[in-house]
Amino acid sequence: MDGILLIDKPKFITSNDLVIKVKKHLNEKVGHTGILDYAASGLMVLTVGKATKFTQFFQGLDKQYIAEGKLGEITDTYDSQGKVIQSKPVNITHQQLIEVINSFIGEYDQLPPPYSAKKIQGKRAYQLAKKGINPELKPVRVKIYNIQILEINLPYFKIKVDCSSGTYIRSLIKDIGDKLNTGAYMSDLIRTKIGEFKLEDALKLQEILDKKDFKLIPLKEALYFFEEIQLTPQLERAFKHGQKIKLDADLKGMFKVVNQEGQLLGLGKIEEGILKPEIVLS
Repeated sequence: MDGILLIDKPKFITSNDLVIKVKKHLNEKVGHTGILDYAASGLMVLTVGKATKFTQFFQGLDKQYIAEGKLGEITDTYDSQGKVIQSKPVNITHQQLIEVINSFIGEYDQLPPPYSAKKIQGKRAYQLAKKGINPELKPVRVKIYNIQILEINLPYFKIKVDCSSGTYIRSLIKDIGDKLNTGAYMSDLIRTKIGEFKLEDALKLQEILDKKDFKLIPLKEALYFFEEIQLTPQLERAFKHGQKIKLDADLKGMFKVVNQEGQLLGLGKIEEGILKPEIVLS
C-alpha cells in the first residue's frame, strides 16, 4: 500500500496520535506532512508506504484555513485551550475590524506562538513554555495571499485564510487583536486545503479505522507540483542505479522521473544539463 491519504482530523487528538492510530491500523509506514493543533480539525496529508520517502516535498505546500477569533481576551497559548492572561474592552466598529483584518494580506514578519513546535536549542517551544520559561522565538516571514471575512458577530469573527506554509493562524488572530488594541485569541480552526488537496476529498479518521480497503492517491498524481521528465529504457536503468545522466535539454530544478510506460521512477534534480537521482523508487 503506497500513496497519499487525505484524512479529516477530528478535534481533540494530537496529529502524532492520529498518525500512530493509522499506522497501527494499516500496518504500514505512515508519515505526516504538517501537524494540526490538538483543538483544530480538518485536512491532513499522510504519506503511506514508499510515499514516506517523499514526505518532505509536501511540507512546503500553501494552506487554507477557516478560523474563528474572539476579541477582548488574550490567552497564553493564543487559542481556546489556554489560560486567559489579559482582558480588554471591545470598543470597535465592524469597519475597523474589516480594515485591520485586510491589512494583513501580503507578507509580514510573524512571531510564532510560545506554545508551538518551533525548536529552540534542541527543545520545543511548548516544552519550555510549560515549564514557565518564555521561549525566545524569532519572527518568521510569512505570506497571507488572501483573507475572506465570512462572519462578524462581535466579539467573534470568522475568516478564510489562504497562506504560505509555516503561517500560524493563532498568531495571525492575536496580531489582529493587538492591532485593534482589544486582544484576541483563536477560538476555532479548520484546515480546508493543502496545496491542491481539499478537505471535501478526505476520509474521516473513523472511516479509515473501520476498514482497510480504500483508495490512496497514487504518488505520481500526488506530486503534481513537479514537472515530468521521461527516460528511455537505457537511461531508466542508469537512473535506478543512482547514476548521473547527461541530458540534451535546457532544464533546471526538481522533476518527476518516469519511464516510457509512464511509471514513476523517483525524483531527480537537473543542474547544468545533468540529471542527478534524488529519490529512487525500488
